[in-house]
Amino acid sequence: MISAKAIHRSFALLLGLFVISHLGVHLTAILGPQSHLAALNTVQVIYRNPFGEILLVVAILTQVITGARRLRFKEIEGWALLQVMSGCYLLTFLLLHTSAALYTHHLLRLETDFYWAAGSLHFSPIKYGFAVYYFAAVLAFFVHISAAIHFGWPQAPRSLTTGLPIFGAIISGLIVSAFWGAFYPIEITPEVAAYYEQNFGALGLKGD
Repeated sequence: MISAKAIHRSFALLLGLFVISHLGVHLTAILGPQSHLAALNTVQVIYRNPFGEILLVVAILTQVITGARRLRFKEIEGWALLQVMSGCYLLTFLLLHTSAALYTHHLLRLETDFYWAAGSLHFSPIKYGFAVYYFAAVLAFFVHISAAIHFGWPQAPRSLTTGLPIFGAIISGLIVSAFWGAFYPIEITPEVAAYYEQNFGALGLKGD
């Protein structure tokens, strides 16, 4: 019988490739909306179809189930604690983010493109919460990889396991800054503005 650990690792590889491709796409936002849209269209060919979306959802749910079965909160510290905390946050983020993207695309018929992502970092006060939410997710991904390397490759250079989270923080900062509008002005489309007003208007949204 295949162990929960083996299943967890197999789907972790699949999700890891998905996340890495997404990070690469989001980094192109530094160059502008059109660069991001072009890169996004390229990778969406792979998963923006019924089979790809179902596989992605199954992978996330499988990670949640197998990860929960392997959780041990007692007497854990150091890298083990970082692995658990980063894994829990990352899976929570993937569940929420994927659900929001599928709901927005299929039910509301709104493209989950550059402007949809940038919208969350355009309106006060939600942009501050979303900035932390996105930054922590990318950082958690790199911390989780570092923990996996620490346990799976004991001889790994310490500079690798400690450097990856730092690298992740830099990548995360660049991505959040790009969608925040740090590199060029961003004009949110009326459709996206209406979407955020509908979902977060009760918080008294104010655009930049």
